[in-house]
Amino acid sequence: MPHLRFSLPRSLLSVLLAATGATASAATGIEALQAACKADSAPSASLDQVQVSKVAATPGDLPYYDARSAATGSSVRLYYALELDATASSKAACLIGMLDLLAARLPHMRGAVVWSAIVLTRDGNYIPPKRDGELRWPSVFVGTAWAPDNMRFLLNVMPHEEAHLSQAMGGASLPRWFAEGHAEWVGLQVTEQIDPALAAATRAGRAEAARRLDSALLGAWGGLRVKSEAIERQLSAADRARRDSDPNFVPPGPFSFGPGDFAEDNTDEAGRYGAALALFTGLEQRHGRAAVAAWVRAVLEEKEAARILPLAARMLGEDLAPMLR
Repeated sequence: MPHLRFSLPRSLLSVLLAATGATASAATGIEALQAACKADSAPSASLDQVQVSKVAATPGDLPYYDARSAATGSSVRLYYALELDATASSKAACLIGMLDLLAARLPHMRGAVVWSAIVLTRDGNYIPPKRDGELRWPSVFVGTAWAPDNMRFLLNVMPHEEAHLSQAMGGASLPRWFAEGHAEWVGLQVTEQIDPALAAATRAGRAEAARRLDSALLGAWGGLRVKSEAIERQLSAADRARRDSDPNFVPPGPFSFGPGDFAEDNTDEAGRYGAALALFTGLEQRHGRAAVAAWVRAVLEEKEAARILPLAARMLGEDLAPMLR
């Protein structure tokens, strides 16, 4: 199996090794990783401490690049359609280097991680084969170059989704506002290290979407709500007539509901993402990034959603309940 040697920036390596008690030589900055993550980076763009292996396709599947970090022991696969070989090769080092940055910002993560894979495909209907529970995130290409949408997927969406992987690995039961707010918050920390303009544009878009909401109702996000038709079918003709003439009228019930009468409350998604990010960003502004990260770690270690607010009160000195309404 052929191997390609890629390198990790020494400043990044210093951070990662320090987290495990090791030391590194003088830092030189993150420029090498930024260069490897540019849209026009060369095929086989290299970074120290990263090894990439090209693995042939098995029957019914795609070939992939297996990227491994000597700094963390973590790995990730980048699957690709045959015509996207050079396209995939150009970002294999970027991908694992970026995920090492993410791991350094996830204090609950320990040891080597097998990150979720990416698939570069021209097929908008691509369905991955079932393979030992492996999760693959497809990025659909129109041509063979890294277009802006593909770069946003790589540098913005993937850190967010891999943060969700880290949450799931601990088995914690998380409400939607916490899971998405944390993934946005920590993912954008990685994005802004590699492409500050993209991170700034994402933050601005999230903030604008949140401003358009009358109320985010973060605490209800992802929870069950009664479908309107489940109530409608139980109203009398008199109640319907009164409701139509009086917008403040609340039908008295009683009502009965079955399992099919409920739906997840995932309305106003864009605004709620923005509001959840704003909650985490506000906590960081008031208490510092390290304090928020310590709170996140405690939540993920305790695993119970009911502990999130008490932990925030104890560790950050804040009552988050008003922010969830």
